[in-house]
Amino acid sequence: MFHKLRLWAKIMVVMGIAIGGVGAALTFTNLSNMNRLVHDAERSALDAHLKAIHNAIAAESRSAEALSALVASIPLVQDKFDSGERKAVADLFVPGFQSLARDYGVEQFQFHTPPAISWLRVHVPQKYGDDLSSFRSTVVATNRTLQPVRGLEGGVAGLGIRGMVPVQRAGRHVGSVEFGMGFGQPFFDQFKQQNGVDVALHVMDKDGSFKALASTFGKELMPEAATLQRALGGEAQLDHRHAQGKPFAIYSSALKDFSGKPIGVIEIAMDASAFQASLDSSRNVALVVGILSIIGGMLLAQWMARHIVGRLEGVASGVNHVAQGDLSSTIAVAGSDEVATLAEATRAMQARLRTLVAEVSANAVRVHAAAQEITSAVEGQAATSTQMSSSVAEITTTMEELSASSTQIADHSRSVVDIANQTLEGSRKGSEAMQTVLGRMNDIRSDNQHSLQEIVALGAKSKQISRVMEIINTVADQTKLIAFNAALEASSAGEAGKRFSVVAGEIRRLADSVTDSTREIEAKISEIQDSISRLVITSEKGASGITAGLSASANATERLNEIVSAASQTSSAAQQISLSTQQQKTASSQVVLALREIVTASSHTAQSITRISQVSKDMAQLSGRLDELVHQFKLNAASGTTQG
Repeated sequence: MFHKLRLWAKIMVVMGIAIGGVGAALTFTNLSNMNRLVHDAERSALDAHLKAIHNAIAAESRSAEALSALVASIPLVQDKFDSGERKAVADLFVPGFQSLARDYGVEQFQFHTPPAISWLRVHVPQKYGDDLSSFRSTVVATNRTLQPVRGLEGGVAGLGIRGMVPVQRAGRHVGSVEFGMGFGQPFFDQFKQQNGVDVALHVMDKDGSFKALASTFGKELMPEAATLQRALGGEAQLDHRHAQGKPFAIYSSALKDFSGKPIGVIEIAMDASAFQASLDSSRNVALVVGILSIIGGMLLAQWMARHIVGRLEGVASGVNHVAQGDLSSTIAVAGSDEVATLAEATRAMQARLRTLVAEVSANAVRVHAAAQEITSAVEGQAATSTQMSSSVAEITTTMEELSASSTQIADHSRSVVDIANQTLEGSRKGSEAMQTVLGRMNDIRSDNQHSLQEIVALGAKSKQISRVMEIINTVADQTKLIAFNAALEASSAGEAGKRFSVVAGEIRRLADSVTDSTREIEAKISEIQDSISRLVITSEKGASGITAGLSASANATERLNEIVSAASQTSSAAQQISLSTQQQKTASSQVVLALREIVTASSHTAQSITRISQVSKDMAQLSGRLDELVHQFKLNAASGTTQG
């Protein structure tokens, strides 16, 4: 389907796919980057809120430590604590604890003796003496290291913010004092009021499930257990949900106690409407810009495709003129790009074809003229050969009669005396006949020499025709090479060079037709040359026979003259007459044989000349056809035909 489209449509399809792919990739990349930037902004904002929670916890723990340090530095407390006067210490602090709890969020205030024995719970004075070593690591650490400890820690009453300070008297460690700040729902409600975000604290039970110790979330924002598990493992989680018709960004992070051990998960939920609106706006802008870029690219691709196709159509139009045989047109395409290079190559091919066709046309005219000349010469030679054959046949008939007469003379030589007068008269007639034979033999010899000269001239002309055929073959080979180069150029031009390849194919077929025609002419000329060679040999043989006939005729003439001179010596020269007649009989037989050979040679000569005449006519027809083929090309716009 794609290869049937026009070139401009193919360029449009490919450019459309490329531009659409690039636009889609850029749009997708921009949207991904924008989405990542929005998420990074959300994470940054939520991380700032998380740091604010950690800062609030740190501030509360420092306050607890400061209160503990204040109490531990009071000398009266040190004395009473060292002396074990629990009631005296309780009387000092129990009355004011309610104010601390109400106004400053203090939940616990107690004293411990090493390692972690509850000595006095100010918030619960009546309960003391229990060992807290199994779960109050902050108390154990303070009494062991004699250093303050602060931070989050779990206890019987739940998770709290602790501030632990050792108590000493006179350089001796007595125990520790602890203040515990509230870390429950009021803490998170206050944080939400101050920062405008929802906060929740989740801790893991012994069975592996999570429960919310405090939360400002609604039920729609409750997180999944898998998310809490990953956050507790140290991988902060960012999630998105819709609640109350608004998008929320939820950030989950592990909460660690004073020793750095994860004890729960803090979750912060922030209204992400502003971020989502910014993302939607950026997405819409990216889509609009991408669509406009694709449309603009398609319009530019269409302009470029039509520009290229227009230039190629100019070249194709010129090539079509060449395909129709019009070599007078000019292929003009401006520029210096590949299309202009193709047009320049086409113009060069057209010029070579114009030169080649003109040369072939001129050679075809010369070949045609030579063929006509050969035909005329052969026809004349055929007429001469026919006339010579008739003359030789007549001479042969005469010589046969003479031979019969000589035989009769030999048979009746004994009665030559009786018929001397008759012999004298016959001898005279024989002498006259021999004079006629001798004249006829001279004529045959002259005609044979003339025929031999014309045959030799005919052979020379056939060799000239062979040289002309070699030139035509060379021209045809150059035409094939040009057609092959044109086919290469057309294949490199792709789809646009298909018509040009058709022209190259037509030129190559024309060159093949010319080559076949010249080969056929060469074959005919070869046959002519063979026939001429045989004719030369036959003519030479005929010349030899004619020479022998002339010699024999001269001899017979001499003998007849002797017979005439000796006819008067009837009696005394009878034996001599008999001997002479026997010699005349032998010579006549030889003349008859020679003349028969001349007749056979003349017949062969006539057949050869007839064959030569037929070949020359075929060559004339072929040269005429070659001239017609060449005249199909138009080399001059004014004449409309080839110029030879």
